Amino acid sequence: VHAIEEAAVIAEKTMGITMRGIVTAVRHFGPEKARQTARCAAETKGSFITGFGLAGDEKVLRPKDYAYAFDMAREAGLRLTAHAGEWSGPDSVRDTIRDLKVERIGHGARAIEDMALVEEIAESGIVLELCPGSNVALGIFPSFRKHPIGEMYNRGVKVTINTDDPPFFHTTMEREYVQLHEAFDWDDGVFAKIARTALDAAFCDADTKTRLLKTLEAADA
Repeated sequence: VHAIEEAAVIAEKTMGITMRGIVTAVRHFGPEKARQTARCAAETKGSFITGFGLAGDEKVLRPKDYAYAFDMAREAGLRLTAHAGEWSGPDSVRDTIRDLKVERIGHGARAIEDMALVEEIAESGIVLELCPGSNVALGIFPSFRKHPIGEMYNRGVKVTINTDDPPFFHTTMEREYVQLHEAFDWDDGVFAKIARTALDAAFCDADTKTRLLKTLEAADA
């Protein structure tokens, strides 16, 4: 963790990239490993480690089996996110929100299969970390045009644009933006609004958000 933090500091100084760390439990390693990971996150929480998450095989066990780990992380003051609604359907998203009380959902695209859930997500302000390029590459959706990010955005869901794993999926943020522009005819105003949503949902302190907001506003001017 300390080595990653040192690399993040160097990256910010040399490349202007601001990063924060989310300690992530792997679902298919089981609840006990998740508790150990949450304990590690709590012990290393600070200016760099600001969040706790859950990734891995969504079909292994149930979200509530990891509730204790999330309770530990929450009590330590960590922000919370968890993967759901990528390979599993809308019930995984609903159960994750209810049982783990997260602020953000990693992926969450298959919530679109239940419009009542989409409405609940929009009303609650839960943020979706959507990864269109990844979803298309893995065959979850046939194309960017068929990806639900457009409908979710139109329905008031707080969506963000993410690359998931850039080297593996041969993508970049620029490519995601270009593909979404071509699919939905989104203009700079839409992308600026989504970027602001991402900044508002970022697991960082208020001073860092203020500084990054100035950068975002300058780029949008």
